[in-house]
Amino acid sequence: MDESAFAAVDQLAAVLLERALNGTKIIDIAREHPDPNRRNHVAIVAVGPDERAFIDRSFSLAKQQSRGAWFLPEQASLKCRSINLAAHLRHHPWHALTVASEDRASMPLAASPDALATLALLIPLFDTIFAPVFLRAAGSPDPAEVQRATWADLDLLGIRPAPAFAVFQYGGGWSRLDRGGQVQARLAFLDALATQDLVGIASRFRAQQVQALAARTMQKARHTTPLARQAMTKPLQLTLAAYFGGDWMAFLDHLGLPPNPNEEVMTALPTPKLFVGGAAKATAAAAKHGLDVSDAHAMLAAFLGQTDSVSPVDRRVEVLRRWWVEFDSAHARQTPQMDALWGLVEDTDYAIGYQQGPSSELYRRLLSPGLLEDIAQHWEGAILPRWPNTIVTEPYPHKIMAEAFGPAVSLWHGIALTAWYTCEGPSSRTSLEGLRSYHQRDLAALAEAGVPVHLSLFDELLAAEQHLGKPQSLETNTHELQLANGTLGFRMSGGGERRDGFELLRDIITRHRRGWAERYLAEYLQQRWTTELSQVSQEVHRTIAVKGKPPTFKQFARLAATAATHWFGGDLTALSTAIGEKAPPALPRVCLFSMPTRQLIETVYAALGGEPYEENLRITDFPKADGYRQRSRLATASVRYLQLMEALGRPPEPTEFGANRFEWEWAGDLDRGWPTYKKRVEGTLNGRSR
Repeated sequence: MDESAFAAVDQLAAVLLERALNGTKIIDIAREHPDPNRRNHVAIVAVGPDERAFIDRSFSLAKQQSRGAWFLPEQASLKCRSINLAAHLRHHPWHALTVASEDRASMPLAASPDALATLALLIPLFDTIFAPVFLRAAGSPDPAEVQRATWADLDLLGIRPAPAFAVFQYGGGWSRLDRGGQVQARLAFLDALATQDLVGIASRFRAQQVQALAARTMQKARHTTPLARQAMTKPLQLTLAAYFGGDWMAFLDHLGLPPNPNEEVMTALPTPKLFVGGAAKATAAAAKHGLDVSDAHAMLAAFLGQTDSVSPVDRRVEVLRRWWVEFDSAHARQTPQMDALWGLVEDTDYAIGYQQGPSSELYRRLLSPGLLEDIAQHWEGAILPRWPNTIVTEPYPHKIMAEAFGPAVSLWHGIALTAWYTCEGPSSRTSLEGLRSYHQRDLAALAEAGVPVHLSLFDELLAAEQHLGKPQSLETNTHELQLANGTLGFRMSGGGERRDGFELLRDIITRHRRGWAERYLAEYLQQRWTTELSQVSQEVHRTIAVKGKPPTFKQFARLAATAATHWFGGDLTALSTAIGEKAPPALPRVCLFSMPTRQLIETVYAALGGEPYEENLRITDFPKADGYRQRSRLATASVRYLQLMEALGRPPEPTEFGANRFEWEWAGDLDRGWPTYKKRVEGTLNGRSR
């Protein structure tokens, strides 16, 4: 790599540092972007056209990956507190450090070259230069030699001594300054730094980073040049991305080293090949090659490791299609005389308490018996990524089914519920006017998938709102309560309002929902499974590109758990076959659930001493009500306990269960509560808990 390429990076870093010291905001973090997929994304804003072109050219994830930089993460957590610190100090000196601490984001590196430039170039440089400010603000407990090392790092950058720097050094008198003096000292630090040779500082910082990468490479070079994966740690990977465009071969050329003969630079990941939907293909192949159809299906069944040729994915897609028909019908026929449909889609775990929520398992009353049976059968298994050697029981198959269906469910169900609660009361989580904004994330996801919802839906609902009946107040109830101290208390319940005209909104939504489904549903469902399976396949090949070998079984489980649970009932073997990878041995299925999930939770709750209670109890006897709440949380978690027991082949330890996330005051403390909880949950194994 020639020096002109280094000079361009150094110049960009120096220019941004200079503008920062002058009080210019370098990055912007989109907190409230209209596209929810762009929220909390970083953009480098203090650049001109030439600098923008250089960033786009040098820090594109796709371009770096084409040079072999598959080690770069797909998603990056960007802790950017140092980048805008100078601007915050100039404009908000009294609160600058607090404001700077909020400068963080999480975003895909592929979303913008600015993300990679921030991660690989700006954060390391700015963190080093502004370390003294953060060191003094935090009141470092480190010994003198450690704190002096911070200044040694700055000395190596060629920063000339200045009186403004002295107060930040160990023993420089920082603790004797009042708050106003500290503010002035920080501003003086910026002024003194601005007089330095910033291009030289950026150049020397880059030289240090490259030298560290070179030293590590030579350390690993015994008889020949090491492979990239042998030499690079995660920080050094960012150095390669910042100064060599992610190109390991360019770095070796810079050192004058020949590449390792076994080094393979993968410029692109293989296109995923998915072996799904084989029944129809088997029939077509049999006709094309003159084979007996039954023989073709038998061969495919053997390949899939099944007794027939219908793939697990095809079976689940067919169930999703049938579910959609009944889901659509339930919403289309709803009238004001019926109950709300909150609970038709399961999107939360069952919990015992007084709070108003969805009608638990409403789908059991509204969906056909055959469909209920098929959902239970096809989403009955799951895989726990940390303990993947067993297929465990999925306690909420309807919830997992809805997750597999994806954003179309939450969007169309949510829109219909808003229409209902707007008209029938008592209140809605959003208004018709705010409906589009409320569902922006799902709308964006569908648009990105090429199956958009026509936005005229929201205009029609707003126009129809003008024709709804006048608001009618609903009855408010006053409850007189006897408090523990003998005084009387009062609680209000009910209230809200309703409006005639629900059918008008319902019919608009139904027309749009059915139009969307007629045009896009088949394509959308295919995209759901192809996207999830392709992502697993790509991650497998990414691991091979970075590490030179396939992921281990546990690594594969972490990559594939969601897709396996959505489309294969937790069967990692079947998923491996579907993406064309070597399949692990078939996993055993274990079921320790002796009763339905809701019954199990209620059984454990009662066994722990829980009783049904109303909100009034929180007013008349809060400790008692809070004890019931604590028991309720643990009862809900009992299904997780049994899943862990299935996966581990033994009862989980408190740390494996995550017992510290729960409250145990009802039993005194964790040490006394855990044995009781363990006994009550395991007591359900034979159908009861005592």
